[in-house]
Amino acid sequence: MPATVFLSSTFVDLERHRALVRDAITRLEHNSKAMEFFGALPETPKEECLRLVRSANAYVGVFGMRYGHIDETSGKSLTQLEYEEAQAIHLPSLIYVMDEENHPVLPKHVDTGVSADKLRTFKQRLKARHVVNFFSSPRTLPRGLLKTSCASWAP
Repeated sequence: MPATVFLSSTFVDLERHRALVRDAITRLEHNSKAMEFFGALPETPKEECLRLVRSANAYVGVFGMRYGHIDETSGKSLTQLEYEEAQAIHLPSLIYVMDEENHPVLPKHVDTGVSADKLRTFKQRLKARHVVNFFSSPRTLPRGLLKTSCASWAP
């Protein structure tokens, strides 16, 4: 039976990356859940994201140079809240972080100020808690996923 994998990242800056990761998840014969498939829903984006994380068998987090939309209640980005929910329910988690030295990024896709500080702190936490795979282009990102043993993802 295929697992359901929740794909978490900011969207506009990593849209191509997300598409390639979803393709890799499909090649692994699993299903993916991602925000681009929400459609119209009665819940808030935060509630829907967290519901989908809770319904998944695994979590894949892709982190670039944007912290993302900040939830007013917690002061954290939706992407960070998704990660924290996955950890709270002990989902197997794969973490991919952009290689900041080698991955080209448009200036409009780089956070500054408080968001950049929050992102830096969050990435430090990810690196301390996980074996992280670094990617230097959209094409190199799914290679790490395809090399991963996903046996523990089965429902």
